[in-house]
Amino acid sequence: MKFTIKTIFLPCIALLFSCQQKNEAQKTAIAVSTPASIDTLQKKEAMKSTSSDDLALFNQLYPIDILQPESKNSFKKYGIEFSGICYACDLAEIKINKKQLLLVNVCDSNEIYQIKEFTAISNDTGLIIKTQHNEFIFKRVEKEPIFELQIKGNSLLLKNKRIAKYYTQKSLIDQFEVHDCGDFQG
Repeated sequence: MKFTIKTIFLPCIALLFSCQQKNEAQKTAIAVSTPASIDTLQKKEAMKSTSSDDLALFNQLYPIDILQPESKNSFKKYGIEFSGICYACDLAEIKINKKQLLLVNVCDSNEIYQIKEFTAISNDTGLIIKTQHNEFIFKRVEKEPIFELQIKGNSLLLKNKRIAKYYTQKSLIDQFEVHDCGDFQG
């Protein structure tokens, strides 16, 4: 009987110790892989914040037009589009952040067209925003932040929010030649 207990007992103990060793090996593997996973998450989070920073260049874009095509100075070559601000008051200012793209009438900030679902890809030459039905391509055309906008896809039927061909940062508008609207008070 002692022989039977030993033959059953010894393999059970050996099995118990081998299971503990496997568990220890798994715990070690998990402990080693956990910091790598945290590091990967931190890198992804850093990429998200970088993409938000990249959108800061496009935060508020104001419509401009070519006024003096022969000029080498970008601030004289481009300027405020006179007809869209003074006469028709139908131009769209573009505001972009990581949550939404807004097309806002330059004369009435309550007239807004909003797009919430989009992806944005930013690089040295500009920005591409893809929505379900359109693709907005902002291509940098000067060393200053002046962008040519091209829209691919379905046409946008917007009332009093006409899309201009060129845009720049709203904060730079004072550096461009501004023509007085005169009696139109636009």
